[in-house]
Amino acid sequence: MKFNFFSLLLCVLFGLFLVLFLKQEYFQKSILDQDYEFYIHETMSFEAVTFKIDSLSQDLSFFSKFFFIPFLKQKRLDYWYRPGRYVLKESSSVNDIVDKLRSRSQDPIDFTFNSMDDVSNILSIASNRLELDSVQLINYLDSINFSLDSLYFLLIPNTYEIFWDVSPQEFLDRIYFEYNLFWNQSRLNAAHAINLSKKEVFVLASIVDKEASHVDEMSRIAGLYLNRITKNWFLAADPTIIYAYKSMFNESIRRVRNKHIDKTKSSLFNTYHRKGLPPMPICVPSFQSIDAVLYPEKHEYMYMCARPDASEYHNFAKTYFQHKKNASSFHKWLNSRKIF
Repeated sequence: MKFNFFSLLLCVLFGLFLVLFLKQEYFQKSILDQDYEFYIHETMSFEAVTFKIDSLSQDLSFFSKFFFIPFLKQKRLDYWYRPGRYVLKESSSVNDIVDKLRSRSQDPIDFTFNSMDDVSNILSIASNRLELDSVQLINYLDSINFSLDSLYFLLIPNTYEIFWDVSPQEFLDRIYFEYNLFWNQSRLNAAHAINLSKKEVFVLASIVDKEASHVDEMSRIAGLYLNRITKNWFLAADPTIIYAYKSMFNESIRRVRNKHIDKTKSSLFNTYHRKGLPPMPICVPSFQSIDAVLYPEKHEYMYMCARPDASEYHNFAKTYFQHKKNASSFHKWLNSRKIF
């Protein structure tokens, strides 16, 4: 009887010790010394998830590892875990990590893109930052008869919070959401005030984006182009010639000359020979250039020419006579630097 009592007492004490020990190991011991991004892919098995958590648990004692898998199963992680990106906070315990994964409350990624020459670059950015495969996205766009070029009229360069495991449809829905958020009533009224449609705003913004090297000059350049449109002049925008020449001959231009304008005469993007705006943007315009078109500087400038220095700013003129003087100075500067 005494033996049974002491055996029971030892079992109780051992059980109590084990509970306290495992509580210390799994609930109280910190296993992360900094925030950690934990990714669970769509095809990742529970065994792979377990291995990944185990690899973070190097500070756990050898003895506690015997109870590691039973602990995860007791928490029913095998049922609750889902694909996604989870930010595990510094000083997290094993239990904190398991609870985070069980909660399915994944953390969004800051998905950022800026102005880009080719809209297809968005596919590369998505592939690098998200689990979204570029082929998946292209196939989805094809399935809904949505051309990739249509994104030129839809993308608003900015930073979006988006979930890492977003589907192609959810990705496009988020692009639409940002687009509709951008086109608030104030901007719609601004587009109406300059007599441009939303698509035309994007086209002109793309030209402004390529013309301006400095954000603080964008609204002045936009105002100049709008002055030309109002007076039914040719837009005569050098960036459109650079774009057309690259598209037709796969060659880049350092300096737009008459020969380049003549060789691209047949292009719909040649704004020296065709009045009005080109049919498409020549790049994905920046957020700043779009707003510069919507809220242009009001002035009477009709001409501009790059300054004869390395500042990449422009000299603006109201008369052709003044413009010729500005252009002459700039061409002499180019010649002195052997830019032909």
